Amino acid sequence: MKLTCDGMDLAEAVAVVSRATNARTINPILEGIKITAKDGTLTLAATDLEMYIQKTIRADVEKDGVTVVPGKLFNEYVARIGGGSVKLNLAGENMCITHGENTCNFQCLLVIEYPDIVNINKKPHFSIKSELLRDFIAKTRISVSQDDSRPILKGILCEIGKDKITGVALDGFRLSKIEKPIKNHSDETKVVVPARSFDEIKKLIADDNGEVAVIIDNKFFQVNINKTVFAGRLIDGEFINYAQIIPSNFESSVVVERTAFEHAVERAGLLVRNDKINLVTLNMSDKLITVTSANEIGKIAEKVPAKLSGKDIKISFNAKYLYDVLKASQEEFIKINFNGELSPCVIESAKANDYLFLVLPVRLS
Repeated sequence: MKLTCDGMDLAEAVAVVSRATNARTINPILEGIKITAKDGTLTLAATDLEMYIQKTIRADVEKDGVTVVPGKLFNEYVARIGGGSVKLNLAGENMCITHGENTCNFQCLLVIEYPDIVNINKKPHFSIKSELLRDFIAKTRISVSQDDSRPILKGILCEIGKDKITGVALDGFRLSKIEKPIKNHSDETKVVVPARSFDEIKKLIADDNGEVAVIIDNKFFQVNINKTVFAGRLIDGEFINYAQIIPSNFESSVVVERTAFEHAVERAGLLVRNDKINLVTLNMSDKLITVTSANEIGKIAEKVPAKLSGKDIKISFNAKYLYDVLKASQEEFIKINFNGELSPCVIESAKANDYLFLVLPVRLS
């Protein structure tokens, strides 16, 4: 292998793929980054067997080749090179990096031991606009469980229909459900994607305004974007029947300006943020929501204009759970639906119907 590429392009690509390396594995090959020089490109890839990231950059390739470089050293070194021309020269198992008058030499790993775990040449299952996918991830991610004893709930259920994708996540206290339109659909299916995979996908599409091609096979959820391939292993198992959890009828509904309500909940939560329950109480009447919190330190009362339909209601929530869904909503006005002080509330847009959040109240003794 012998090639020349731009130092900034190389550093950016290495930083992206290195997120899939595993520094705590007992298998040293998973700490490495596979690099392949061919046809005027340099392709870098890394995997921890649960995630796979591949990125391709332009390069002046004098001699084709493939090897596996020590991931941490390679990442940290090229990150400090900066811009300008960088030469990579592989002789046997020795890699030489040259930039200006400076050189770095190190031993590579055996490429024959590196796992190839995904098929990146499959036809996309569907495509979705980047901005829609970012919103899809943001609204579902907050409700993903952190409980290792229920692995299925550490993922997001993705139901792919003819013209939309529905995402659902729940952790026993909150539930998120969102629908987004898709294009170029092939087959209807449903899979559970680890939240960690969506975290990485969100980073990849952070500044993108195009479309994301999505491939689903029996084991992986894969996206192709900006000459980058990401694949995350799916979670096996049956997701909870979420439809039976979401109420269809309500006794009371409140429409409120979201930002004002969010800030009121945030301020009331300051007093109780170190308490075990982190409790705030909502008193809702005809034209007002009063958000209160109290403990031995003091008391906070925040009043927010609102429009109530149905019965007055007093209900309490964990301040963090309520604040998280209000912040994720991003709507100007939201609608909060209730069936009494012991039943879950459902928060949705006052205008659209493409998402909802369900939040369990705190039962007061």
